[in-house]
Amino acid sequence: MAIEIKELRIKVNITEGNDDQFHIAKKMDPVKLQEMKSEIVKECTQKVLEKIKEKEER
Repeated sequence: MAIEIKELRIKVNITEGNDDQFHIAKKMDPVKLQEMKSEIVKECTQKVLEKIKEKEER
């Protein structure tokens, strides 16, 4: 079954930090970065599926 997403809301919290935090993020291991990206996609997919399930139950 195809799913059409008509609206996507992305909520982000950004905090300012010192320059040391920026340099740490720049040096992040590419494997760890990919793991973090995968986790974000997994969480987003889970939230979308939960919303779809809620709508089906109504």
